[in-house]
Amino acid sequence: MSAALYNSLFILLIILPKGFSQLVRTQQVVTATLGEDAVLNCELMKTKDVRQVTWQKLTTGPNENVATYSKRGPNVNPPFKGKVEFEDEGLQNCSIIIRGVSRGDESCYKCLFNTFPDGPISGTTCLQVNELYGPSLLITQTNNSHTTLSCSATGRPAPIVTWDDMMIEHSTTVDVTHPNGTITVTTTATVAVASLTDKEVSIQSLSSSDKRRMQPAQEAVKR
Repeated sequence: MSAALYNSLFILLIILPKGFSQLVRTQQVVTATLGEDAVLNCELMKTKDVRQVTWQKLTTGPNENVATYSKRGPNVNPPFKGKVEFEDEGLQNCSIIIRGVSRGDESCYKCLFNTFPDGPISGTTCLQVNELYGPSLLITQTNNSHTTLSCSATGRPAPIVTWDDMMIEHSTTVDVTHPNGTITVTTTATVAVASLTDKEVSIQSLSSSDKRRMQPAQEAVKR
């Protein structure tokens, strides 16, 4: 996420009237893997006369109005129709869901409660989009007792490659950063053939719950 967006968030917190930042409950950072849905929650912690709730996407230029909710009902602005929906509709609790997140959705989002007579009260949450591709597994039979396994995965942030319950005698890891910001992690290990039965290789995104597993390594060796 760009430094400019975080600076905008910092400035926003400074200019809020004292005590107002605690009136809105949001999640500071929401993480979602590319293609997943992301829910951004926003709740006003003290009952007030709210006339309208506005969701905005923070940009380096003017903020983009994403959606609004008022007594007349919900309204999603045309550029976000089909992409953004309301998860919770209300003047005290108003949450949106972003469908199939992409890199372009990564930003900070502000929910703004327009109240009377206090004026606007807002909270901000930032969406971080993770990417995860793979893994791919290369197996080389070195001798009757040992096998060399090489597992690669690509993601943003860098994925974690784990060898599950294997007798690893030697292991090396190489990271390669690509121009688009993704990182390929390749881990090569020498393991005992006897430890391959019904074992798996898994990868996990550093800051995501997304986890993927390879097929049992013994089956791959037989092929």
